Parts: sequence; structure tokens; C-alpha cells
Amino acid sequence: GPLILTVNAGQMLFILGANGTGKSSLMQAFASVNHEKIRKITAHRQTWLRSGSPEFTGTQRAGYERNISNYDRQITSRWMEEHAEQRAQIAIYDLINLEYMRALEITRAIDANDANKVSKLSVKEGVFATLNRILRLANLEIVVSVETNDQITATRNGSKPYSIAKLSDGERNAILLAANVLTVPEGTLLLIDEPERHLHRSIVSPLLSLLLKERADCVFIVSTHEPLLPVDNPGSIVLLTRACVYEGDSVASYDIDL
Repeated sequence: GPLILTVNAGQMLFILGANGTGKSSLMQAFASVNHEKIRKITAHRQTWLRSGSPEFTGTQRAGYERNISNYDRQITSRWMEEHAEQRAQIAIYDLINLEYMRALEITRAIDANDANKVSKLSVKEGVFATLNRILRLANLEIVVSVETNDQITATRNGSKPYSIAKLSDGERNAILLAANVLTVPEGTLLLIDEPERHLHRSIVSPLLSLLLKERADCVFIVSTHEPLLPVDNPGSIVLLTRACVYEGDSVASYDIDL
């Protein structure tokens, strides 16, 4: 019969199953009915970057986001990706923008001689400080920062800074995954498809747990082949997909255990 389930903010739902059991179809279905406030992080996501800085303006970013939102509601988004580069660039743009907005708030408080507000704002952790803390606790020994010309650079063990575009696939994947989660608005439904891509379990497991803790104001739905990810998050809900029956492009029914 029909399955009714509720996932609250601060909870993580795992969709776990073998290939061909309908995980991607479920993720696409969630995206199509919850398009108002979602961020989809696809399994076929692009991890490479042309550079470590955004390559579009704020107006262009808004246009790309509208296009991506419309595309994510289409059935073809289950197996194709037409906006991979824009998704990666939006994550980078939003990361830098959040850091600049915090700096602007502090500057305005200083100009207004509002010492109280300056004190409160300076105590609040910036997004790059949060990102670096999460990367460290997830066993990635890199430190990222934004430099001149909006360039995001990385250092490892005191090395000279270099562009994040030159990091390994796994390191870039972790940064883009974290950047997407850390920069979304409150109440966003985060649809994360195969977060384990390019990442060892010793990294992806604490990374997901830390991001959930950091964004307890959001809902997480994670599709994965890795059975130990739900085990490492004992408060999570698990949908075990065993099989599905298609009618045309759509799924008619699922064999699912909750």
C-alpha cells in the first residue's frame, strides 16, 4: 500500500539499495514536488573547476538557479545533467558571497560605532571558518580561504596557497558538498545523491554527520550504495529499496522497507 513518512528539519533520510532498485527515481520525485526550496546535489556532479573563483555575476547566478530548478522537476534529470558546471560555480559563488556579507555587516556596524553589534558579529563564525573546521574533523588536512580577485585557495601543512581547482577529486568533492549545504537558506530540502563518490568512508561519514549537525534547520535526503553510512548516523531514517516497476518513464510501484 502507500507509504507515508515524515522527515523533519535536523533529520537525515537514507535511501539505500542496489543499482536499478529506483533510488534515482525517488530522488527525482522528491525534487519534482518540493521545488520551492530544494538543493539537489547530483550523483553525476562535476567536481572539476576551471578556476577557484566564480565566473559569473549575481544576476547570472540567479538565472542559472531558475534554470536548474526548472530542470530538476523534469523526468530527464534522473539520468542526464545539463547544468553540472553551473551547479559547481553556484556553490563557490555562494561561499564567497556569504563571507563578504558577513564582512559587510561588520564594516557597517563599525561605521555606525555600534560596538555591541561588532562584538556579536565577530563572535559568530564565518562560513570559511566553519568549512575548515568541518574539513579538519572529517579527516581532510586542507585549509581554504578567499583571496584577492575572489580566488579560493588551499594550503596543506603550511604549504604555499594554490587554487582549489588543483585539489584532488575527493577534496574538491568534499568542498563542493559542504559549500552547497552550508550556504542554502533555512528550511531547505537537501537531496544528496551518492555523497560517497570519490570519498573514502572515513571522510564521507563524519562529513555528512557534521553537516547535518551544522544545518539542523534543513532536511537531508541521501541516496547511497554505502550501507554503513546509515549505521554511522544512528538517528537517521532508512528506506531500503529492493525493486521497482516502471511504466514508461515513471515508476508505478516500489518494493521498499522502512
